[in-house]
Amino acid sequence: MMMDKAAIAVNAGNSVMIFPEGTRTRDGNLQPFKTGAFRLALDTKSPILPVAIIGTYNAIKKDSMLIHKNYNIRVVILDPIPYSAITHLDPKEIALKVHDLIQAAMTEPF
Repeated sequence: MMMDKAAIAVNAGNSVMIFPEGTRTRDGNLQPFKTGAFRLALDTKSPILPVAIIGTYNAIKKDSMLIHKNYNIRVVILDPIPYSAITHLDPKEIALKVHDLIQAAMTEPF
């Protein structure tokens, strides 16, 4: 299972990048987050580094690998969330918290 391999990688000191939406958006809006990445953080006692990737909806259409020119894409690295800040939360609560942080970053002007 992919999450088992991710846990092995994290426990070995590596970082993993997980896109918690699970799939590309069809309408450009941030979709609800699945809980697997946040369950992994709890299971491995790892911090979470939220990253907002903004502008890919127009530049790369769903079901395509073609990158269209003349679109700005911005990556915003948010403040890390230490494991100690999430130990008392369940994966759904963490998913909502991170979703809200990324959504806020996506609404800030370039």
